[in-house]
Amino acid sequence: MATQLHFALSNDISGCGVLAGPPYYCAGNGMTMVICLNGPASFISVSAMQTALNSNALYRNIDSLSNIRNDPVYAFSGTYDTVVLPGIATLNEQLYTRFGANVKTNFNMLAHHGFPTDNFGGKCDELNKPNFINNCNFNLAYDMLNHLYGGNLLKPDRNSQTSLTGNMFLFDQVGFMNTPLSLITSQNPSSILSQWIEKNMILYSLRNGEQPTLNLFNLTIANASEIQTTTTRSSLSGLDKQGFVYFPSACIRGQKCSIHVALHGCQMGKSYIGDVFVTKAGYLEVAELNNIIVIFPQILASTAFPINAMGCWDFWGYSSIYYATRSGPQISGIKKMIDTVRMINTAFVGVH
Repeated sequence: MATQLHFALSNDISGCGVLAGPPYYCAGNGMTMVICLNGPASFISVSAMQTALNSNALYRNIDSLSNIRNDPVYAFSGTYDTVVLPGIATLNEQLYTRFGANVKTNFNMLAHHGFPTDNFGGKCDELNKPNFINNCNFNLAYDMLNHLYGGNLLKPDRNSQTSLTGNMFLFDQVGFMNTPLSLITSQNPSSILSQWIEKNMILYSLRNGEQPTLNLFNLTIANASEIQTTTTRSSLSGLDKQGFVYFPSACIRGQKCSIHVALHGCQMGKSYIGDVFVTKAGYLEVAELNNIIVIFPQILASTAFPINAMGCWDFWGYSSIYYATRSGPQISGIKKMIDTVRMINTAFVGVH
């Protein structure tokens, strides 16, 4: 899904981390989904995917492919992965190279399918089904973001806890996809923003009910029951009702900050594992140290139409035949979430 988001919205998104996933439009409209996970890789044509991209760009279903040139791309696959075979994940490098991207690969880690960290999770070379997070003594979140942001990010110290003094929010995903025009067009959006925020955002306690030292919006801390019971789909696109967003301390003090979208893997959304991916994958510490706002959109599993039995982002067409384009419901929804978060940050630039 990350690569679809990047290719579709390359006017706004300037880099991509492709973590143990198949390349753009590999599964077409679902006909080859199993091959795009289990191979053989020789059955998958990179040229066909390139043709699909060129066609979508020609008809303006995605942004110009010239945007991809020199964009930083990080591609990861563990050597022990049996969920998405390494030979398939490595096709991402081939496809992006054809469009001139600056690709950094990480294909030699002795890891199974999951998200590698340096301090949390199960054994690196095993499939850890409780949360698909592997303790590999490697901070993948940092390594990826450092490449995407030019190579000079501050790195969290694995031997000490990074102080997360920013704000984490649960937000209404549909609300963020339907921001009132009055907020967008207002010359002074901060004057009317607080009321809208209180309807669509809940301040979320990150560590054992600890109160944040700075709370820009003066909202109520959410309790555990609120996240556990919020598991109803917000739309036929498969989105959960609520997502997460983290504003680092500098960003809630009025600094203009960049935005990163972190997409969870299959069976890694909050309906499966609560906030474990959000809080344990390593994103928050890197974000806090480097003033990066992180959005964590959420998908729900469904055995009813549209069928998405394992809570995956759409890489095979269950949400729409246009799933890999700007008009795809998940891609267009995330774009609106990005715009809303950017509006919130911009409204408070220079307030403090």
